[in-house]
Amino acid sequence: MAGRPRRHNSPHSTGRGRSGRWKRAIVLVTVAACAGVAGGAYYALHRPLKTVSAPSGSKYTDVAEQPKIPADPNRTNILLIGSDTRPGQVGGNTDVLILCSIDRAHHRIEMLSIPRDTKVTFPDGTQGKINEALSLGGPALTERMVSQLLDVHIDNYALTHFGGLVKIINTLGGIRIDVPERMYYRTGDKEYGVINLQPGVQTLNGAQALGFVRFRHDRLGDIGRTQRQQEFLKALSHKLMDPANIVRLPQLVREFWGTIDTDMSLAQVIHLATQATSFKQYPVVSETLPGSFHNPDPNIPHDASYWIVNPAEARYAAKGLLDNGIHVTNPVQDPYITEHWSPADGMGAQARLRSAATTAGTQPNGNTTSVSTNSDASNDNPNAAGGTPPYPGAVKMVVTGQAINVRSGPGTNYAVVASAAAGEVVWKLEEFNGWDKIQLPEGAIGYVASWLLRPSP
Repeated sequence: MAGRPRRHNSPHSTGRGRSGRWKRAIVLVTVAACAGVAGGAYYALHRPLKTVSAPSGSKYTDVAEQPKIPADPNRTNILLIGSDTRPGQVGGNTDVLILCSIDRAHHRIEMLSIPRDTKVTFPDGTQGKINEALSLGGPALTERMVSQLLDVHIDNYALTHFGGLVKIINTLGGIRIDVPERMYYRTGDKEYGVINLQPGVQTLNGAQALGFVRFRHDRLGDIGRTQRQQEFLKALSHKLMDPANIVRLPQLVREFWGTIDTDMSLAQVIHLATQATSFKQYPVVSETLPGSFHNPDPNIPHDASYWIVNPAEARYAAKGLLDNGIHVTNPVQDPYITEHWSPADGMGAQARLRSAATTAGTQPNGNTTSVSTNSDASNDNPNAAGGTPPYPGAVKMVVTGQAINVRSGPGTNYAVVASAAAGEVVWKLEEFNGWDKIQLPEGAIGYVASWLLRPSP
């Protein structure tokens, strides 16, 4: 039986075979390399930039595993944290704490400031200031404390350091702010050690803008600072929404990426930046969490100054802001009101708000106009000095002499919470060792020396 002719490979055919095998190998390696690069790029874009964790040895390392409040698909809640630490460092306390909610259902942006001295109970049962959460358990503990305090889901956090904020503002060419008063204070820091601002509308550079949001040496202390921080964020959003900057937002995000610590991915941040044109039309509604000042009691060892909030009122205020865009412009309360607040008090306030909003009209998008319970100057408002007495036995008084400071307690060692002009009519609620507890026309309650008031004719 004749066999099949034996095939002889020539040197040329052998070369072509090896060359083909090498080509196929090169193609496979190239494809694998490209896939690896693409996969690495995808991972880099979508991995969270989570560079800050709980300090070593912290007892709060498992807070992220705690059950969370369900998310709202129509909104994105981002906790903005400002710290004086450097990027990637642990420790340090919080100077800025704001819940920023992008509300797509109501087409608005809501900002709720939590004062840094707010008294909270940590998971181990100890009490302290909420700004300590960052040094005790990192951003995760801070996020948990705010979420529990307000009863809201928090999607992400963004932690900005002082140096990062300065870089952002300088990159944008400064930010235009109306400085309400002379601000001068030596912080004692090695960097950014002096806050020195003149009053008036002006363009602030990065270091000046940092001083604006840090300054708290005015009559309202930290509460005044939270209000300035809200104004700063509004001015910053206007700057970013400028036509010259809005087209650069994806590029700016990449430039700013190294200045923040966040559990968001770069892809998430860029996605939010691409939606900025629609957010530009959203009105911004802001509020500081209502509460009252607590000054240290010398009779209580280790007692500290706090911002006291009623847990039920905190949740009620957050719900009113997020659901209805309703906010209170004067967050400072009498300690008695804070302690004894109940939902019934809130319902009465909401009714007055809705009545005022109906009278004032609605916004073009159908949202109720945001007004304050402290702004109703009519006989139906118990806060109005010209109306009915806010409490039984209250006496109508007039401020004598020049403008006076109203303090949170009966003594000059208490913080100034408001002021009253000469000739202004107020309600005297009670007297305590030469100090009168009064209520101002806008609703604020505090103490002044009795000799500064006289009965109203």
